[in-house]
Amino acid sequence: MPPLTAAAAKANITPYVGVSLSGFGGRDHGAEGIHDELWAKALVLETGDTRVAVVSCDLIGLTLDSVARIRQRAEAMCGIPGDHVVLAATHTHSGPAMGCLRLLGQDPAWVEVVERKIAGAVAEANRNLVAATVGVGCGEVQIGINRRERQPDGTIRLGRNPGGPLDTTVGVLRVDAASGEPIAALIHHPCHPVVLGGNNYLISADFPGRATAFVERALPGVTALFVNGCAGNINSDPFGHTFEAAERLGATLGAEAVKAYHGIELADETTLRCATEWADAPLQPLPPRAGTQSLFDSRRQALDAEVAAGRLSPLKCDTDHVLGWLGDVLTEWDKPRQQTTRRLEVQAVAVGDTAFVTTPGETFVEIGQAIAAGSPFPHTFVTGYTNGVVGYIPVDTAFEEGGYEVESAYQFYYGTYSLAPGTEAAVAAAGIRAAAAVR
Repeated sequence: MPPLTAAAAKANITPYVGVSLSGFGGRDHGAEGIHDELWAKALVLETGDTRVAVVSCDLIGLTLDSVARIRQRAEAMCGIPGDHVVLAATHTHSGPAMGCLRLLGQDPAWVEVVERKIAGAVAEANRNLVAATVGVGCGEVQIGINRRERQPDGTIRLGRNPGGPLDTTVGVLRVDAASGEPIAALIHHPCHPVVLGGNNYLISADFPGRATAFVERALPGVTALFVNGCAGNINSDPFGHTFEAAERLGATLGAEAVKAYHGIELADETTLRCATEWADAPLQPLPPRAGTQSLFDSRRQALDAEVAAGRLSPLKCDTDHVLGWLGDVLTEWDKPRQQTTRRLEVQAVAVGDTAFVTTPGETFVEIGQAIAAGSPFPHTFVTGYTNGVVGYIPVDTAFEEGGYEVESAYQFYYGTYSLAPGTEAAVAAAGIRAAAAVR
């Protein structure tokens, strides 16, 4: 078995004051300041002729186009194959618009800067590889809650569902230099970073940034990376909307990660494998063209009237999410053929007896648990928001129950089509296949 080499590097991706923030559609102006810095942190691992880069970015997400460009640039810079580059977003809702959410004012020039910095972090880590040891450990923490709260009338709204599915596992991959110097701690846990609400206009990494800062203070020399799990239906709890609450939740997560870190046994030899599978997720049909045109026209007229009366700014009119979605539907109807499925990338990276399996969206926690249960590895950590964000990836029962994630999120933010029942099985099966492929 070939020895392991590894290194970590990071790049500051804090945007400028005034940048459009992403995550909450109700914001009406750009960032007013910087509370804490945003980072792209890269961990590169190599055994024999296999090299893999895992990158954690303090961003809402990345578009599929951004993922392709970053991978291409990283491969050109340091030779790591693009399909061996894992690009995970923490999903902070207090970072810059990156183009994966509709009409949230992304700055293409800044997006390009971020892409270059992420690729540069990969290249920098790759340049500094040293003999290394690795191990994995787990802890337990509850900083989140299932958010699909059933109302007396049977409807589902975003709230608190204490009895709903939840994953309290904290996974930690520890990487040290063979000399004993620390290199990295890769921390996995599923929870929406929405401690800071839509009324926050300061740039922040939310609780994941506070968690990694806690770990780096407690473990000098460590580069701490946070990769979010399947948190599509899991919100931070309490939903405090204060920086103090973000600090508390981050410290709680960070302390558990440090505790797990200290209990990890390290090995200087390990297997390293990477594979990609694809899930063909079914799509719901578009609404009829005639009705869509009528809705578009009436909404446009209503918005114009609000602007004329001074009750709505032209900017809010031009960035109306529902109007944008209706326009996208009409554009889709102009194409000779409409889509019926969407291909979703599901990637697996195995480090010894641990597998990381990725999903490209706001995946419900039950899907992550199903993949982990079907995996042949003793430790399987399933991520969301990785290698792109295509929208919510719900379980089938959510379509029956209704709620924001299946009824309106795709109209407000993501794409044109809604995923359909059957997506759960397709993604879970692809995740289990990917894990089996790297065993």
